[in-house]
Amino acid sequence: MKRKLFCGLLILLSLQVMAQERAVTGTVRDVSGEPLVGASILVKNTTRGTTADANGKFSLNVPAGSQATLVASIIGFVTQEVALSASQTSVEIMLNEDNKKLDELVVVGYGTQKKINLTGAVASIDAKEIENRPITNASQALQGRIAGLLVTQTGGQPGSEDIGLRIRGTSSLNNNDVLVIVDGVAMSMKNLNPNDIESISVLKDAASAAIYGARASGGVILVTTKKGKAGKTRVTYDGYVGRQTPTMLPKMANAYQHALLYREAELNDNPGTTSLTFSEADIEKYRTGELPSSDRFGYLFNPAPQTQHNVGISGGAENSNYYISVGYMKQGGIMRNTGYERLNIRTNNNFKVGKRLDIGIMTQFSPSLQKGPSEASFPNGPTRTISDYMFEALRRGSIHPIFTSDGQWSSVTAWANRFGLQSEEGGFSRERLNRLTGALTLNYRILDGLSVSGTYSGKFDQTRRVDYSKRMKFISPIDLKTVDFDYNTNSLLNANQADYYHTMQLLLNYSKTFGDHTVKLLGGFSREWNQYQAETVGRRNFLTDEIYVVNAGSADTQTWTSSGTASEWAIQSYFGRANYDLKGKYLVEAILRYDGSSRFAAPVRWGLFPSVSAGWRISDENFLKDSRLIDNLKLRASWGQVGNQNVALYQFASSVSTNAYYFNGQPNTTAFYSGNPNPDLTWETKRTINLGVDAGLWNNKLTMAFDLFQDRTSGILLQPPVPDTYGRGRVFQNVGVVDNKGWEIDLRHQNQLGNLRYNVGVQLSNARETVVDVGGQGPRISGSTITEVGYGVDEWFGWEAAGLFQTIDEVKANSFQNIKTGPGDIKYVEHGGNPKTISADDRVHLGRQNSILPYGVNVGLAWKGFDFSAFGQGVGYRLTYMSRVGWHAFDNGISSAMEMHLDRWTPETPDGYFPKSRIGGVNKAFSSFHLQNSAYFRLKNIQLGYSIPSQLTERLKISRLRVYFSGENLLTFTKLRAFDPEAPNGTGSFYPLSKVATFGVNLSL
Repeated sequence: MKRKLFCGLLILLSLQVMAQERAVTGTVRDVSGEPLVGASILVKNTTRGTTADANGKFSLNVPAGSQATLVASIIGFVTQEVALSASQTSVEIMLNEDNKKLDELVVVGYGTQKKINLTGAVASIDAKEIENRPITNASQALQGRIAGLLVTQTGGQPGSEDIGLRIRGTSSLNNNDVLVIVDGVAMSMKNLNPNDIESISVLKDAASAAIYGARASGGVILVTTKKGKAGKTRVTYDGYVGRQTPTMLPKMANAYQHALLYREAELNDNPGTTSLTFSEADIEKYRTGELPSSDRFGYLFNPAPQTQHNVGISGGAENSNYYISVGYMKQGGIMRNTGYERLNIRTNNNFKVGKRLDIGIMTQFSPSLQKGPSEASFPNGPTRTISDYMFEALRRGSIHPIFTSDGQWSSVTAWANRFGLQSEEGGFSRERLNRLTGALTLNYRILDGLSVSGTYSGKFDQTRRVDYSKRMKFISPIDLKTVDFDYNTNSLLNANQADYYHTMQLLLNYSKTFGDHTVKLLGGFSREWNQYQAETVGRRNFLTDEIYVVNAGSADTQTWTSSGTASEWAIQSYFGRANYDLKGKYLVEAILRYDGSSRFAAPVRWGLFPSVSAGWRISDENFLKDSRLIDNLKLRASWGQVGNQNVALYQFASSVSTNAYYFNGQPNTTAFYSGNPNPDLTWETKRTINLGVDAGLWNNKLTMAFDLFQDRTSGILLQPPVPDTYGRGRVFQNVGVVDNKGWEIDLRHQNQLGNLRYNVGVQLSNARETVVDVGGQGPRISGSTITEVGYGVDEWFGWEAAGLFQTIDEVKANSFQNIKTGPGDIKYVEHGGNPKTISADDRVHLGRQNSILPYGVNVGLAWKGFDFSAFGQGVGYRLTYMSRVGWHAFDNGISSAMEMHLDRWTPETPDGYFPKSRIGGVNKAFSSFHLQNSAYFRLKNIQLGYSIPSQLTERLKISRLRVYFSGENLLTFTKLRAFDPEAPNGTGSFYPLSKVATFGVNLSL
């Protein structure tokens, strides 16, 4: 009986306690809506708490009928207290990343370091800064994001975006490409899925890049892909669909404007002539529409779709983790008959075997297909590259129809119509690239703090290009019958390439802390080798345009084509790094690398590349340790030396060439030595000094990184003149010297005001090179550029224009230019040549060709479930030279004009921008008139997203659901006329860049 009574009392007591408590459920997420697995949630001033599960969810009991405060925390995020009302039973907690980020790991050469301990000039971005952007090449994600890194995109053809990377300006007269390494494999980012990227580090100074020695003079970019994490399996989907349009296209003169300007040009060239191409009656018919006007750019370019879909699966346990992703991207071409699609399959797996052995296996397979028009050329027919098709659109006027009135392909000036050749009816090219990359890493912990690791990795590219050109006829638009041009030869060309890159590494790492002293040592060996081979085979005169195999072509061997080539190179290296820090305040790093390259002869094959750097964390000193203003202040200084082995293969030895000849009607092959070898040829060497400061103020709400640098590159390869008695061509020699110096700054601010979180960032840099030596010779003049001691590399060089002549008296008072020069023509300035005549001696430096002051600006806002980001970039200085059809009206007698040429000089409009209309050579000579200010600012990306509240997603068993709109390259501000400001110098015949508007979804299960 007593036992029953005791049990009853316990039950009543338990019910009373339960009545005094209430259950609270909730979710802990970061600002992007991702669940924070393992976050700790405590009831303030108690020991009662719990942790968030794999979906960020939690549940715990709090006292009923009274207010309570929850304390949420996790490493890397700011701890947050959340007050609950007396009746609240659910809560959403959002944690901000810790502004300090001083313990953040940054990827450096052959390892990682804490950001707090970096002594070199290293910058990094993570996946969140590039996600959800409609980019097809991962290099595009870097534009404007890293101070000191200039990214230029001079073409937009799907699959061939023509993206250039340059770190800290120009420091050589030759190829000085940035070394890009993805998970230990040297490769471009072209076929990399941006969604697989975890982080990108940029090694900018020689002290940080010297660990890569002979390949690092252009700087190094390290790309790390995503890995799995311990915990519940996580499935994600990220996808978008969008629409592309050109960022900017030239506005061509319509047929009426073309005829009007052409007649005016003929009269300007030959006043009083009665032999005119267009009569006034013809011009009136064009004006009224009685005679047609074709929109050639409107035909060639149309909006195109773009879509990307990515599925990722990741997770892990105590002894293993995995990351698997599949991505598919398809980009239609804004130019007809072009396009690109790519599949990316990646697996990253890591295993622990026992307590000491770790195994990492990485594989990626990325097949791609690039579609384009045929580039084959009919004997004596037009060339057919993408550049040719753009040139055709610019050259041929709107008076020329694309089709005849009955729908046939029209001839153009009684010749071939390149738009017909560009179409699918004219042929096609299909290039398939199958890229397989992989790596196997074994890491064995010998002792605590001592480990050895070995890695084999490789990149295997197989490329097959099929180019088929079909037969076509181009019909007279006048009688609709006459075949003005019969493209009666069809052809097939198959090209196969194999490019195999291998690398092996052996690393020994040691790390130990002795009281206030920490020592880290790295020793390593690596060997890289590359094998390349290519063959082409082709035939002409196929019986049908429906069978694309070689044997279907003509049996006549005179129509056969075949060729082949092969090459290989290797580099072997020994390297080491030592890090020492005292109390975490005084930091020193030293690097030594010894490289041997097959690109040089044995006696000069090896090079030694050292560096040393130091840092002082002033903010940890006693006099600043308790500062309320300064949270982080570090000074950095470094000196280092790196090399450049990017010279053409086999320059140190004579190569064997072959040729064919016929004797007595029989084909024979001859072999002979060719080239101009230099067995003393060796590295270009760059020495760099860097001074930097890192600072964080007001609880690191404001952070800053500022660097000053100066470098000298010596032993630059040039071909100085040789005496005629030498008997052979010029020889490459290590004789050039270039200095380069500049600065860069990265400012960032982030804060939270109530429910509003915001961040702002600015990146700005400047670098200027100066030529110190060109082998003791005078200036090197090449067309419109000059390289001269005391100036920049390849500066613009030509006549200085001083406006337009206004009167015949002004023409007579000036130095003689051309027999036809008159009012309305360009006036050139006399600069020391023959004072009576403008000659080549009057040409002067007109400005730097290289872009200066690249910058980026980004803004981010988040309020409750909404997020907004905007990112812009540009350059503060650039001079662009547009020539021929890209700048002049009527470059020759069959060329056209643009709408901008209506703003020209006439007696009635003497303030016109362009000189008076002419046909041919007058006013075409290169001068400062041809250089345009192409500095620009581009709204690179804008994004607006909304994360669906967890109360709704939980019902659907979804961890996160976000929808968004993203726009790429939507707005551009520049003074450059007619073309995109990133246009390459030249005729404007490049594939235009695209602006893209997309709608997308981020889904996590």
